[in-house]
Parts: sequence; structure tokens; C-alpha cells
Amino acid sequence: MNANEVIESYVRDTAACLPRKMRNDVAFELRELLGDELAARAEAAGRPADKAMALELLTGFGRPAEAARRYHERPAIIDPADTHHFAIWTLAGAVGLGVLSILDTKGELDHGGLFLQWIGILTLFFGLAGWWRRRNPGKLGWKPNRGVEYMSPTAGLFAAAMTLIFPVFMYAAPERFVETAFFGAFPGRVAALTEAFADSPLRWATLALLVASAAYYAVTGLRRGYHGWAHWAGLALNATLGAAFLAHGAPGAPTVFVLPAANAIALPIFPAIGALFLAGALYDVYQLWARITPAPSLKAA
Repeated sequence: MNANEVIESYVRDTAACLPRKMRNDVAFELRELLGDELAARAEAAGRPADKAMALELLTGFGRPAEAARRYHERPAIIDPADTHHFAIWTLAGAVGLGVLSILDTKGELDHGGLFLQWIGILTLFFGLAGWWRRRNPGKLGWKPNRGVEYMSPTAGLFAAAMTLIFPVFMYAAPERFVETAFFGAFPGRVAALTEAFADSPLRWATLALLVASAAYYAVTGLRRGYHGWAHWAGLALNATLGAAFLAHGAPGAPTVFVLPAANAIALPIFPAIGALFLAGALYDVYQLWARITPAPSLKAA
């Protein structure tokens, strides 16, 4: 290749990295610039331009992709400002899939494939979010908030009431719950408990923890947030409830329902609920670790 062919190749590869509507104009401008630079070098050297001289010139301009960035900065798929949140959600997905792998004793799930799908979903979500913000600047601006540790009295009492209505009522009286929730469409006996489970320490301990959760939400709301001991209490409740629900599906645990069909439905649900509580406990750990307490750094400047 001669010097002109080298220049043409560089211009072509650089223009190919740009949006189509910019390519011709940039290619013309870049070719003129490089041609002038090469001619000046040849005149200074006192000899005709050759391939080696052209390559030496182009080395200073960088790779075609780097040269193209000077004309048009292509945005990253994931905005650098979102990297922190992307990493957190990636880790959360990895932890969740790790819990599922422990529960998946039969090996029916492709955990590697699920993790790759999770990464793909996150990439698509954050990519679209960044694209939308660039197209609509100012529409998702920052707004002041009280922080994740705040809970209003209304929200706390509502959470307590919902905990009593749904999990506590359902767990304490499943037959009555089925009749009430389905307006009598199903007889309560479909959720009848076995004697071994009804009087088991596991059931009473789980019920006590659920009631404690309702009380915890009410107190936290009245205190207007997770302050002081409340963080540790929430962490302990989530962790113990997670362990309790996982124990429902553990080998050797008493059979929950009299009907085999009801057990077949409930068997995968209890571990899933336990995994959610454990995920909540891990989130509490993260909140404690990431808590911001403004103070001067003790490190030497």
C-alpha cells in the first residue's frame, strides 16, 4: 500500500465508527487534515511520502475508534453514574440465585443460565434508563427525601395491619383463611393441618415471629423510622423468619397439610418465602454497612 491508500483506509475505518449522517462530512474533513499533515512531513523530510511515514503520522492520531470519539462521543451502554447500582443489583441477583441453588436439591434449574439472563435484564434496563434520561433531560431530576430509614406512622401501622391480616391470619388459621379469602368457593378442610405440625414448636415459633413482625412495623412507624436498635431488630426478625420458613421444607420436618395436593403446592412456597426473608436480612446488613454518618476522615491527608 502507498501513503494515500493508508490514509484512505484510516479515514474509512474512522468514519465507520460514527453515526451514518456524520460519516461523509467527517471523512472529507479528516482526509484533508491528514493529507495536509502528511504533505508537511514529506516536505520537512525532503522526500516523497511513503507508507512508513503515513503510519507514523496515524500513530499519533490513535486507533480509528479513538479518532472517531473526537468527533462524536458515543454514550456507554450503562451510564457511569449507574455503575454502583448496577453492581449492587448484580450482586443481589447472584446471592438470590445462590440461595435458589441451595434449595434446588434436584438440580432442575440452570443457575448459570439464569445468572446470564439476570445480567442481560439489568443491562437492558440500565441501558434504556440512560437512553431515556439523555432524550429527556431534567425529567428524572433529583428530589429531596427522608432516606430509607424513615417510615411514617401511617405506613408503619398499615404494614402492621397487613401483616396481621395476611401472614398471621393465614398461618394461624389456614382453614378459616381459605374460606374467607375465596368466599366459600373452597372448603376450609383443603388447608387442614396435620396434628404433628399443628402442635409443633416450629409452627408456634414461626407464628410468634410473625406477630413480632407486626408489632415491629407498628413501633417502627410510631418512632418514624429505623433508628438505633430497630435496624438490628429488623435484621434479626428477617433472618430468623427466613430460617423458620426454610425449615418447613427441610428433611425431617413435620408434614404441614393433611391433603397431599396441598403439601405439593406449599412445599416449594415455604422455602421461597424463607429466601425472601433472608434476602431482606441481607439488605438490612447492607444498610447497616452503607449507613452514612457525616464525620471527618481520620486518615492523614
